[in-house]
Amino acid sequence: MTAARVARHVAHIGITVAAFLAMNALNELFFIGMEYSQGINWMFLPAGIRLLATLLFGFSGFIGLLLVSLFLNLSHFAFTDNVRAVGGALAAAGGPYLAYLFAKHWYNLGPRLENLTPRRLLCTGVLCGVASPAAHHALTWVQTGLVDWTAVAAMMSGDILGILVVLYIAKGWITLTDPRDVADYHA
Repeated sequence: MTAARVARHVAHIGITVAAFLAMNALNELFFIGMEYSQGINWMFLPAGIRLLATLLFGFSGFIGLLLVSLFLNLSHFAFTDNVRAVGGALAAAGGPYLAYLFAKHWYNLGPRLENLTPRRLLCTGVLCGVASPAAHHALTWVQTGLVDWTAVAAMMSGDILGILVVLYIAKGWITLTDPRDVADYHA
């Protein structure tokens, strides 16, 4: 691996970490009142960053998500033990990466996300919004023998809503900054 490739991967990891931390801060600022319990939100904007990071950066996005999730789970959120914190980080990073791998395989995505139609993006977003919470609560069930189904529903709903909001904002931003649209407008 060349130095330029390593630098690009490190940059993608850094962008993922910074974007996730910023979105988590915004989520806590605006949606803390919609929290079901600590770490489980009816609106979770960082889930959108999870999907975008894996779609845009692949494995580097996964590594960035794993690092930021470990950091937050071990220092910010109130996990009862380190096993749950690490398991939660693996679920938080693994779910979006699995959704990305699914989309890459079944939709034959290229490096520029060719073939990712709005419908396929929605399906990938829903898969991502279900995969992380399902993995998280499966790990909790294995460890405790208990499942809080309302928490599962809240986490899945929050992740799916967060993904849709962030994707909508990203799509709008891309549309506004697309030079082809500006050239067409002025023609």
